Amino acid sequence: MSDTAIRFGIIGAGVAGRYHAQAIAQTPGARLMAVCAGHPERATALADAFNARVEPDVAALLACDDIDAVCICTPSGQHAEQGIAAAKAGKHVLVEKPLAITLADADALIDACRTAGVHLGVALQRRTDPDFCAAREAIAAGALGRLILGVITIPYLRTQKYYDSAAWRGTWTLDGGGALMNQGIHLVDLLIWLMDDEVVEVQARTATLAHTIEVEDCAGATLCFASGALGAIAATTAAAPGFPHRVEVYGTQGGIQIEGETIVRWETTGRPPPASLHITSGSGRQEAGAGAHPTGISAIGHTRIMEDFVAAIRERRQPLVSGSEARRALAVVLAIYESAREGKPVRPG
Repeated sequence: MSDTAIRFGIIGAGVAGRYHAQAIAQTPGARLMAVCAGHPERATALADAFNARVEPDVAALLACDDIDAVCICTPSGQHAEQGIAAAKAGKHVLVEKPLAITLADADALIDACRTAGVHLGVALQRRTDPDFCAAREAIAAGALGRLILGVITIPYLRTQKYYDSAAWRGTWTLDGGGALMNQGIHLVDLLIWLMDDEVVEVQARTATLAHTIEVEDCAGATLCFASGALGAIAATTAAAPGFPHRVEVYGTQGGIQIEGETIVRWETTGRPPPASLHITSGSGRQEAGAGAHPTGISAIGHTRIMEDFVAAIRERRQPLVSGSEARRALAVVLAIYESAREGKPVRPG
């Protein structure tokens, strides 16, 4: 394995499938062999663009001897079933976020990969950003003192046309949720990772205010971390014309503010930010990026995830974002939904 390319198949040929195909193409030691999708014409277009072949369905792709690993890029509600099937076929599994849409399914997928002895990684790619990694290391080293507050603001726009573009969008069965499960889980994961702490309680309200969909397009939640630090999340997909998200971490000795994909402010009473850090002035206007369009993100994050996943297979180690790591953000999002339904505080599972 160390002397040959890791050979990939992709299940799903939508937006996520193309990101994964680009990442494979840009990763040394990785090669895309085949694609399958529910829409054959999309599978053909993606395969042709990346010099791969089309397999007629998931079972056929998983039966291929020339595929070592599979990228799951289908609607969220299909991730666990397809990932489990891939693991049983002896394929390593890289899943687009979210890992699954229930904790039972997430645990079943994690267990299936463990039993089969294959790697399981999840595309929560903001953990790969060098500046965010530097921020996490500095926070862990005490640069902000004792952490007291973490805040996420997600003022995104997704039009009704976006939700109508595919039957699975905006449904509980296949999307698993709305502004939080589909868009916001990236930022929930980033906050938990930066805080390096477990969320022990959430209290929330959700609403559907501007779209004809089953799931929420607006959510607000408060969090309590094991350390005693507090958190807050405000998320929507109805904020026209769409704005960059913000992730903020504050402690007794300073704070860090991220806007979009950029650290815009790092202030401490003692330790300065690392010299290698790229900080954009807080007065500079950040592009809306993913806030305005689902493809408004760079492919570099997926490429870094892919590079790490290939290295993890070769080195026989856990990927940067393992199944158990991705489960943490999923548990928080699901607890928020439960709290909103029940009208009471909930402890993430």
